[in-house]
Amino acid sequence: MDVREQLLILRRSWRLITVLALLGTILAGVASLLTPTSYTATTSLFVSTQNSETSAELQQGSVFALARVQSYVDVTSKPTVLQPVIDKLNLGMTPEALAAKIKASTARNTVIIDIEARDRSAQRSAEIANAVAASLITTVADLERPTNGTPTPVRLSPVDHATTPTEPSNPNVKLDLGLGLLYGLAAGIAAAVLQHVLDRNIRTETDLRKTTNLPLLAGITEQAAGRLPGAAPSVLDGTGAEAFRKLRTNLQFAGVNRPMRSIVVTSASAGEGKSTVALNLAVTVAKGGQKVILVDADLRLPSVAAATGIEGGIGLTTVLVGSTSLEDSIQYWSDDGLALLASGPLPPNPSELLGSVAMSRLLDELQTKFDLIIIDSPPILPVTDASVLTRSTDSVLLVVGTKRVSQHSLAKAIDQLNFVDAHILGVVQNRIPRRGPDANTAYIAGYGATHPESVPSVQKHDDDGSFRPAHVRRSKVVSLEST
Repeated sequence: MDVREQLLILRRSWRLITVLALLGTILAGVASLLTPTSYTATTSLFVSTQNSETSAELQQGSVFALARVQSYVDVTSKPTVLQPVIDKLNLGMTPEALAAKIKASTARNTVIIDIEARDRSAQRSAEIANAVAASLITTVADLERPTNGTPTPVRLSPVDHATTPTEPSNPNVKLDLGLGLLYGLAAGIAAAVLQHVLDRNIRTETDLRKTTNLPLLAGITEQAAGRLPGAAPSVLDGTGAEAFRKLRTNLQFAGVNRPMRSIVVTSASAGEGKSTVALNLAVTVAKGGQKVILVDADLRLPSVAAATGIEGGIGLTTVLVGSTSLEDSIQYWSDDGLALLASGPLPPNPSELLGSVAMSRLLDELQTKFDLIIIDSPPILPVTDASVLTRSTDSVLLVVGTKRVSQHSLAKAIDQLNFVDAHILGVVQNRIPRRGPDANTAYIAGYGATHPESVPSVQKHDDDGSFRPAHVRRSKVVSLEST
């Protein structure tokens, strides 16, 4: 994980990290408020030897004292030392309970013993510390007294006496809050890294490259905040239109060595924006001067009619079953001559209908009348419709919705297309965020893309009451062979 990826994790999950850091701080504050107040008093003892007249004896005494001091620290928590303290101060507790309030320690290579006493009462904490020190002096004197009755060679002398503390030692609010913040940050960063590791959704081109080496033909940014999944596709303008002009150009290069007369636009799963890509690509190609027709072959959830305002009661299915002729079913939209073929009534057997001989003949006939056929098909993984359509078409354009599809699902979709020998032109990454860590500034730069597109507005009814905008007309299709 390089520095760039680490920064990306922080940018993606800064809210999570901030929330956990605040939560850690709040919990630490609550714990501090619930912790009983206690005071700590400290006293110190110096360990030395007596009757050292020569330098050699003094040296031996120092070594003896260093060897004994740790043992005296351990003796401090024994009932021999603590029971006299309990009796003297009338503490009303067991030696074990008092030992929990006492802490004796010594620094390495020193003969000073520090005794700390902790209690809810500031005055009593000092009294306990001084009483424990006095009891330890007496106990050590008894333990070290020679059997011949001579004085003990070890002496414990008070260095200082414990005084009544003026401020509580616990809780330490500042320290607790600092530790809570630190632990919260650590938990937030750990959660962010775990979320990054477990997240297999495609967010950036780097994620895309982990799954496929197919060419990235274009990146389409999000156009409307709060756009609901399943909303009808719309014609984009500004930077969106510029992205589709780039897509149109890249498709021309992709079809240099192989004729490209029909393109199936599909995605791995629903909600990735394939219908929006299909509609806008058709509009852009039509603006480029080519004769193009957009066929709504999504016979399960059609959207072209709702997006453009054309009649949806006739279209692909009525032509395939022979209810209407192709000429009467094609509708023209906008002044650029974009031809649309709606889905028509939804059939009970979409896959069989799209894989029929009638569908193959229809596509052959459309190829004689238009320069390019763009087919909006269902997603690959839920149903087989798109795979069936590849038998009668020459190209597939795969739409990848940012944060809408996992790397695993995309890989399965590509495997499915490869299994039917589909010619995949490349992928279009759709719904790239305009802001945030996953935004790609290369796709949202506004250079040369600020001029508005001339796109017809959609009206719901004509003057005659039919469900068709004023700019939509029906007309006989002119064959390219007759021009």
